[in-house]
Amino acid sequence: MNASDAVLTAAAVAKNGPVSEDEKAQWARRFVESGLSLREFSAQNGLGYVSLWRWVSKARGQAVGGTDSPAPAFTEIKLFPATEPAHWVAEWSWPNGAVLRVSKEVPAAVLEQLLRVC
Repeated sequence: MNASDAVLTAAAVAKNGPVSEDEKAQWARRFVESGLSLREFSAQNGLGYVSLWRWVSKARGQAVGGTDSPAPAFTEIKLFPATEPAHWVAEWSWPNGAVLRVSKEVPAAVLEQLLRVC
């Protein structure tokens, strides 16, 4: 424990006191370095469990490069409804598990669009 950690312990442990962004980042760093669970670390240091969880989550989000959500796993393709049930006549399977089944009534342009997405 260095001098800044001692000051941090004395300053931030006070319940309901304002904690600066710098102190939150320091608590998150100390938690990660400790190897303890969130509950153990927060109990040992007199911190609120949920507060520590938020600080650590925010620090991890910044370290990874932000909290941008990943690209969607599915893409909507608008198709015209079939006038009657059609049985599929061809099937493609990809290594990633995607499967494409088409009927004989599928226009070539729609088939090209589906193959681009899959």
